[in-house]
Amino acid sequence: MKIKYLGTAAYEGVPSLFCTCRVCRRAAQAGGRELRSRSQAIINDELLLDFPPDTVWHSQRFGLDWTKIGDCLITHNHSDHLYPEDVEMATEGYSHEHRPLHFYAAQSGYDRLREVVDFDKTAGAEVSLIEPGKRFAVGEGGKYSVLPLRANHAENTSPVIYSITCGDRRMLYAHDTGVFFEDTWEGLKQEGRYDLVSMDCTGCMEIGGPDYHMCVRDIRGVLERMRREGLVDEGTIVVLNHFSHNGLLTYEEMCREVEKEGMIVSYDGLEITF
Repeated sequence: MKIKYLGTAAYEGVPSLFCTCRVCRRAAQAGGRELRSRSQAIINDELLLDFPPDTVWHSQRFGLDWTKIGDCLITHNHSDHLYPEDVEMATEGYSHEHRPLHFYAAQSGYDRLREVVDFDKTAGAEVSLIEPGKRFAVGEGGKYSVLPLRANHAENTSPVIYSITCGDRRMLYAHDTGVFFEDTWEGLKQEGRYDLVSMDCTGCMEIGGPDYHMCVRDIRGVLERMRREGLVDEGTIVVLNHFSHNGLLTYEEMCREVEKEGMIVSYDGLEITF
């Protein structure tokens, strides 16, 4: 499997609009990996994770091939992860020939997407309702086995994290969430060992958590339990992702803090094959 991080920030992006804090000033001056757009990722160039308002920018910057992309998993309906207004670009008035994009979302995200899809039947988009704990398949021939599990985030957004299996490889995409609920732990234990885990790190080292979002302090505890449960081991790739400038650390500072623990700090454009 391959994952590419198209955007790696929380809602505000880095630098955040209007902000003149130290982290945002540094990002504006340094550019490169210090610049973060809203979170989105893609698996094997074909399976999207979230649909933020920066999707157009990601498509242009990274040359997304929309002849390959057929499915999109939505984590929840906050606007930095789901911007359904841009789904209208798939209609005949805005877009020429392309393959339909099939969205999968829990109740709140499903309801928002249905408004767009039902408004214009030529939208070139479809949406399916998913439920935490109920496995489904996506991709040609059911290539990906997907298990959504309840996320510790704003309940009215129907938040989920995703366990995704393809062949003999398995990854966990855990954004936006705080420390996992017990029923989520039970679902994870059904899956077995992970080759890669992508963990919410909105608060950087110590800020925030353990509900709604996490920081490294929380992640250490989650990873320790995952080790005890046999879900991760020394061969598991651990990626920290979804950063806010409110975490008060730059990309370079985060790398210095966690690389000694074997964790990878994500940046826009990071690509990992596992």
